[in-house]
Amino acid sequence: MIHVHGYLGEISPATRTLASTCALVVGGLRHLESLDVPEDRRVVLGALTPALERLSHLPPGQDALVVASGDPGFHGILRRIRLAGHQVRVQPAVTSVAAAFAAVGLPWDDAVVVSAHGKPLTEALRTAQHHRKMAVLTSSTGGIVELATALAALNRTWVLAERLGEVDERVRILDTRQAMELSDVSEPNVVLVLAGHPDDPALIDREVVAVRDSDTATPDVIGQLVNSPAARRRADQIDALLGTPTRRYDGSTAELLPRAWSECDLLVSHLALGATTRLVAPLLRDKKSDPGVVVLDEAGRFAVPLVGGHAGGANTLATRIAEGIGATAVLTTATDALNLPALDTLGWHYDGDVARVTRALIDGRPVRIEKEHPWPLPPLPANVATDAPGAEARILVTDRTDASPGPLPTVVLHPDSLVVGMGCNRGTSVEVLRGLLEDTLGEHGLCLQSVRAITTIDLKAGEIGLLQLVRQLGVPLIDYTADVLAAQDVPTPSALVAGHVGTPSVAEASVVAHGAALVVPKCSNKEATCAVGRMPARGCLSVVGLGPGSRDLLTPRAVEALRKSSFIVGYGPYVKQIRDLARPGTRIMASKMGTESARTAAAIQAARDGENVALVCGGDPAIYAMASPVLEQGTDGIDVDIVPGVTASLAVSAILGAPLGHDHVTISLSDLHTDWETIERRLRAAAEGDLVTVLYNPRSRTRLRHLPRALEIIAPHRNPDTPVAVVQQACRQREKVVMSTMAEFQPAWVDMNSLVVIGSTTTRYVTTGSGERRIVTPRDYQWMPERSPECKELS
Repeated sequence: MIHVHGYLGEISPATRTLASTCALVVGGLRHLESLDVPEDRRVVLGALTPALERLSHLPPGQDALVVASGDPGFHGILRRIRLAGHQVRVQPAVTSVAAAFAAVGLPWDDAVVVSAHGKPLTEALRTAQHHRKMAVLTSSTGGIVELATALAALNRTWVLAERLGEVDERVRILDTRQAMELSDVSEPNVVLVLAGHPDDPALIDREVVAVRDSDTATPDVIGQLVNSPAARRRADQIDALLGTPTRRYDGSTAELLPRAWSECDLLVSHLALGATTRLVAPLLRDKKSDPGVVVLDEAGRFAVPLVGGHAGGANTLATRIAEGIGATAVLTTATDALNLPALDTLGWHYDGDVARVTRALIDGRPVRIEKEHPWPLPPLPANVATDAPGAEARILVTDRTDASPGPLPTVVLHPDSLVVGMGCNRGTSVEVLRGLLEDTLGEHGLCLQSVRAITTIDLKAGEIGLLQLVRQLGVPLIDYTADVLAAQDVPTPSALVAGHVGTPSVAEASVVAHGAALVVPKCSNKEATCAVGRMPARGCLSVVGLGPGSRDLLTPRAVEALRKSSFIVGYGPYVKQIRDLARPGTRIMASKMGTESARTAAAIQAARDGENVALVCGGDPAIYAMASPVLEQGTDGIDVDIVPGVTASLAVSAILGAPLGHDHVTISLSDLHTDWETIERRLRAAAEGDLVTVLYNPRSRTRLRHLPRALEIIAPHRNPDTPVAVVQQACRQREKVVMSTMAEFQPAWVDMNSLVVIGSTTTRYVTTGSGERRIVTPRDYQWMPERSPECKELS
């Protein structure tokens, strides 16, 4: 029999007893010494294969003991022993992962564990993108420094648990910068990667386990300068609004501001505007690197961007704070006042005479725009054109460095258009990699600031040099498997490379795999290879849901899509809702009902011509709206962004209470696109399935029989007192709500601007504390007593 015993820090008496009697003892040298195992009975556990061979030659009837760190059944030696065919008796122990989570008081039943023993960090890096709680069993080449460097953009919290269970055990909670700069890491250790501090309720609550896409973006570090009770209360309010704690600098602002200036991307000063100005003035260096500063007055009435309005993000922060606390954002930059896009806020690197070009743009003087490729830009006023006669300024859009500046005041915009593929030997330094990259780009006249991504093979995703390079450049490292790379057609394949990594090309193939056209074939030095590609200059078609009609239900994402679009297309009434959001220079196409195909075709063609286009529709674009015809017509050669909106059924459900609290279905009664026989089949299925049913397009001037027939189909499957309601003009000034029952409902109450909601057999009416009638479909929570105090208040 083979006994496999785990331990964490201290070896148990039972293990010591077996060590004295077993014919063979396998373990680390330190533990074999501690157990006083004689040389003839010991096997030092280094490489696993020799140890398994010794165990396989164990004479019949003799026992062996394997001593393993942590729990041997958890990413441990037990798996290999059992796969070798041995019968075992296991004594488990606390795994180092469990001990690490316990050390910070954090439950780990919803965590993901990844092992980096003997393998690259690829799996750990990918997993961290999508989970709030991850533990990594580290290796000498893949530890906390490499992890933090690669994942710096996620702004995670790091727990380094070293030598758990030993007398010199140490557990440290670190931010990303601290983790990247560590130089005193002890082995063995476990690293926890967390989306917040271990005390964050979101990490303690089991229901919150996945990371939203938006969480993966690099957040700005925001600091608040406070020195009074009122300022502290306002700062708490801003934290709640932003959804994350800001850094607090509480005390003498004159002493704390220089530190905050160096540590934060944005600052909120709760001092007077004049006082803040005097303190900030000596610290100003460069608007591209200085933090943005927003001043909030004592009463919380005005949010004033003081510096860094555009480049520093102060205008955006001031607007967000003002909207959240009911203040007024005082934006004094000319482009914001005139609703024009600022040349330094397009998300592209820029240089040149921004002030003079912007002045010409604002004053209406002719500005010539030059683009090597049809890279999309936001709407620009009519005085900006490719053939502007008598131009007094110029905007040049290029990813090259050898463009002629010319005699006119010029701003050069560098779009993020280039993809760089790189391969390297193990351990290649960031200096060597960056030198090759810059030499390659420089030799071919390409701009480093236009690089949008570095691509490579997955075997190199954990290379510290590559990780440091993308960190320096502020771009992602994107890796592909050998199989994907081997399938790419490249100009300079290498049999030697294929023999080492399973694909004849890494640099060129990863560029092509990413969808870029190769513009610089493979270049190399002794340690690395490099190739460059250019992504297609494609326009973008955003299909934008405007919600039910009220401005406060129009999402910020929808507003941003409208503001960046140079062409807005839609049904006339929908365009009218948002016309005021269009920037000067935006082309607008508003057409009548029944011209959906023409609108869609015009939007797709404009995007193919290199424009940012917004195709607007009511509600949500993917529900009885324009997303379907866009995708059906074909969108080759353009990017498509479906911007969700609050669909009518959600707005109506909120108005009525919670009729959609359980399973439900939406069915359109319009037989313009679906034959009536199919609609009836779906109605019967909904009725028999006992689903709450929302009827879109329930009635028009010519379609008078459809709704009565729908009620006739559903009625036999519902009680006469089942709630049935109609909401007209939801969330608009002429909103009208009628609540009734299956027995009393009248189709004449309904028009084309209505939605009808028919309850299930469990749907019922309740009354709120203010006496208002509401509809609810119970969710059937088993933990909620039938007559709890909450239920009694509603009944």
